Amino acid sequence: MNTIKSIRDIPLHENIYPGTPACAGCGGLLSLRHCLKILGENIVIVNAAGCFTLLSVYPYTPFRSSWLYTAMACAPAGAQGIRDALDILIKKGRLNPDEDLKVVVLTGDGVAYDIGLASTSGALYRNVDFYYLCSDNEAYGNTGFQSSGATPFASNTRTTPAGKMNPLGELFYKKDLFEIWRSHKPPYLATISPAHPVDLINKFEKAKHYKGPKLVTL
Repeated sequence: MNTIKSIRDIPLHENIYPGTPACAGCGGLLSLRHCLKILGENIVIVNAAGCFTLLSVYPYTPFRSSWLYTAMACAPAGAQGIRDALDILIKKGRLNPDEDLKVVVLTGDGVAYDIGLASTSGALYRNVDFYYLCSDNEAYGNTGFQSSGATPFASNTRTTPAGKMNPLGELFYKKDLFEIWRSHKPPYLATISPAHPVDLINKFEKAKHYKGPKLVTL
């Protein structure tokens, strides 16, 4: 495993170009930039509706790799379709195994914790070989910051405003996504932060050595 020890060791090659519609200083975009340094450009990104959807809207894209947009509920199902197609092409000799593509699901917490949970469970059950990168801002940030299954208890959101009727705000506790995934026995789970790029890159470098569903949350 090619681990790095300092910021100076971070690869200089970029697989995502600047000038995206993402918010200035977006931590998710910075994390994605570092992730793609390790995963490379030979990948297919499967995106369910969320903040990251704004990155690649026809005819513009910042990515050197392929991009597939799906409805919120079915990104892992789309990932399995791509993975199955690649495996069939390799089996038939129409794709060199050295030219195989990595499949990366890119979602927000609304998909990961709520709307896409059923298809995620199905992909985990079938042990699909893919990466699942969740940008968890603990609310539906792309549509106005409504409460999601990732919103912590007593948080103030557009749909759980703290006030006279409800001084606490959010009345429910955040789901434990790691425990949900862990019950399916995946090979790899990790958390990352753009504040720690060396740790982030090393975790993705480690994830490359596992076959099956791999969850990384930021």
